[in-house]
Amino acid sequence: MHKLSTVSRRLHRSEVKKSFVLTVFRSVARHVRPVLSVLCDENLYIIRARWTVLILIGFLSSCSLPSYQPAGIGTTKGGATGQVAAAIAKVVSAQGDLQVRTQPMAGSKQYIPYVNANRLEFGVANLPQVIFAIEGTSLFEGHPHPNLRMVATLMPFRVGLVVPDSSDIQSVADLKGRPIPSGFKASPLFRVVFDGFLATDGLRYEDTQQVPVSGLAQSWELFMQGKVMTVIFTVGTGALKQADIALGGVRYLSFNNSPEALKRLQAEVPEAQMRLIDPAPQLTAIKTPSYLMSYDYTLFTGQDVDEDLVYYVAKLMYENLDELQATGALWAEFQGEVMSKDVGLEYHPGAIKFYKEAGLWKRD
Repeated sequence: MHKLSTVSRRLHRSEVKKSFVLTVFRSVARHVRPVLSVLCDENLYIIRARWTVLILIGFLSSCSLPSYQPAGIGTTKGGATGQVAAAIAKVVSAQGDLQVRTQPMAGSKQYIPYVNANRLEFGVANLPQVIFAIEGTSLFEGHPHPNLRMVATLMPFRVGLVVPDSSDIQSVADLKGRPIPSGFKASPLFRVVFDGFLATDGLRYEDTQQVPVSGLAQSWELFMQGKVMTVIFTVGTGALKQADIALGGVRYLSFNNSPEALKRLQAEVPEAQMRLIDPAPQLTAIKTPSYLMSYDYTLFTGQDVDEDLVYYVAKLMYENLDELQATGALWAEFQGEVMSKDVGLEYHPGAIKFYKEAGLWKRD
């Protein structure tokens, strides 16, 4: 049994007080009832009832009970981000002291401002998005969110372009002149990611046939219909498995992993890396050793969020690694040791406090 944090102790005290009030309520009712029972005239029944209610309300009003609202995690509707947020909410809430609920929105551009303004406790997004948000660049051009703070570095996301097994497309360069999804007005991050992918082989959107889509889900639908030749998928997602079944097999394109290609990718997607992924039974669409883009996913909060709350969430995640990993393949590479990873962004004091206690904080 782990030692309860301050938030946990408060929650525990709240339950004790509730139990105490209910006990006294029953006791008062038992003692008041006999006294009022002497008022047996039926004309006094209403008076008896009113006195009982007034006595009990007066007593309860003197008992101040703390109120703890569920904490929210901003996330997207479905997809990999939604799966990550749902897993955190499930595992933290299962401990019984604090309820955490996902708050799905159209994209990070919708919920990041809420976290920055302390109107939402947590958010989940990839590291490039958080960097863009804090600095006010790219997706958040001219609108910096300086109050964001890191809670935990999660797992590396492996992302790439998928084509049908039967396609003659073997590399990004082969996408020249082909129809690919574009626009992504509801989820502009994917426009940025596509820019980076095309750049690895020296292409731009203007070199392709652009098919406007609002978001990733619509691009997947067009992919199933054969109207676009490739789409973005994160390794390990349920949607990728569905596409693999529907199309009779899909595969990832292996990116150009030269230093020049990596530099062009990072110009669009900060902190992105190339990673060689080998085929494995649980890795749908990895048919041959393939270089995919990798970036870290993060859990973040606002600088004004309660220190004890952030401490408690970080602690429960660290102490329940197995439960998080059991929620799906996306968590397969999640390790507690990387939660405090130095990604060049400021961590919340509550998270730092826990990481120091756990011996994970390696910097001043």
